[in-house]
Amino acid sequence: MHKPHKYDIIGLGFCGLDYLCLTPYIPADDKVEALATLIQGGGPAATAIFTAARLGARTAFLGSTGDDERGKSIISGLHNGGVDTRCIAIRPGSESPSAFCWIEKSTGCRSIVWNRGGVRPIEPQEIDVEVIKSAKLLHLDGHQTKAAIHCAQIARDNGVIVAIDAGTIVPGIEKLLEMANIIIASKKFAERFVGESDPEKSAKKLFGASNYFSAVTIGSEGSIGFDGNHVFRQSAFNLEVVDTTGAGDVFHGAFAYKYVNGGDWQACLRFAAAVAALKCTKLGGRTGIPSLSEAEKYLKEHE
Repeated sequence: MHKPHKYDIIGLGFCGLDYLCLTPYIPADDKVEALATLIQGGGPAATAIFTAARLGARTAFLGSTGDDERGKSIISGLHNGGVDTRCIAIRPGSESPSAFCWIEKSTGCRSIVWNRGGVRPIEPQEIDVEVIKSAKLLHLDGHQTKAAIHCAQIARDNGVIVAIDAGTIVPGIEKLLEMANIIIASKKFAERFVGESDPEKSAKKLFGASNYFSAVTIGSEGSIGFDGNHVFRQSAFNLEVVDTTGAGDVFHGAFAYKYVNGGDWQACLRFAAAVAALKCTKLGGRTGIPSLSEAEKYLKEHE
């Protein structure tokens, strides 16, 4: 008899603390008064898993952080969002990662300076194999690469779908892309990695032997996906933008949620686009993430 899944989606990757500041404009060698500020957990895989939990998925996050106040905030933010945080490795005496984000009110565009802190990555031997085996989908962001490759292999050996947010070119990313079933890359990553500026051609070039689906996100222009035979296009939803921080991370979490709940590729792209757009209506990478009922209501109103 097949063992029931304990988790719908688990994530492994980067987690940090975001210090966000909404400004009239982003200053250069100048001073400007902040319109609003916010401190909130961030990180690609962490925010994706937070999103999936917000939508109703059973989730867990694997990564590492320090035992400082920043680290405590990172963990409590995920835990309070419904994410199982018991598999996060806590490093005594280490500075936790952070990011400083300036958001321009008139456009919603942002500039980010981040710091990985002094936290040692989670090691393969620290991973509970049963946690990986008990999930439907493993979501990676390319960080914690050594452990990510280890976990991707466990996932593949046990029928767990491997999805990757390809946003940063790091050593070992080629191996992760080879192991992934679902690849969703940012336009910048795709351009640099495959040397192709056209998103459709990039999505096709990213598609490999292990893939079920590859896609490229194009910000306000939407996304393009490929399943080996067909091309899927999804435009972005037009909402008043306050802050685009974390929009891509939220897109990945929503896509994974829809996929493990039986959505086809077009439905997954559309759902993810809507959830990411709704997120952008509030300051912070997580503040505006809608509940499942809110997302479904929005989609129904915009059929």
